[in-house]
Amino acid sequence: MSTSKKSNDFIQNSAFDSAKLAGLASLKRILERDFFCETTIDVFAHNDKKVDLVIHLYCNYGLTESLFHLNNGTWGSFRNAISGDVKTSPFQAALWELESTTNTIFDIKELSIHLRDTSIIIYKLPNQQIQDNLESILDFVSGNFVYFTRGLSQMPYEIFVPIHEETKNSFSHSDGKSKYLQFWGIYFEGDDDLQVYDVTNKTIIEQSDSFLLNYWE
Repeated sequence: MSTSKKSNDFIQNSAFDSAKLAGLASLKRILERDFFCETTIDVFAHNDKKVDLVIHLYCNYGLTESLFHLNNGTWGSFRNAISGDVKTSPFQAALWELESTTNTIFDIKELSIHLRDTSIIIYKLPNQQIQDNLESILDFVSGNFVYFTRGLSQMPYEIFVPIHEETKNSFSHSDGKSKYLQFWGIYFEGDDDLQVYDVTNKTIIEQSDSFLLNYWE
């Protein structure tokens, strides 16, 4: 699959002061270190106090390898690699520090992980930050891997997290489960239409006409 990169726009953004540029450069380095990848960060600045980000991680390995390292605590730095204890990730910490030192909100609208055999595209939900849900999303990708690959027989080339039913306007189930962990959209080679993956029931739903992809506000 293609992993062509966009230009890293924040470097040329003259509206940014040195603190914001340095903070974004630091965030980029942390992502590249912890995910073993190359990173681009696209910037959409509303004003001095609000900036939207679209982040792409380009990884030269497949999903199976990434999940192996995730479960060992060596991909994403979500857990202590020795004890396995959950911790605040360097990704989260870098964003908090960036917002604190610049007095600016940096809102990640989309984060895409481009692997050799698939891409995971995560859209931001209202009031649910991607960086605070990323570990759970990837843990559920690992736990559902056998099911959304049709019993390990077929790898989807794109996984969209999340999608929602067009008739619904609630962003969480009554059981409190994050909307990120309810329905995903998946594309397989040879299929013209989006397939819906029901995360709760570990089932691919063939009919997808009533589901929407993008949550951008």
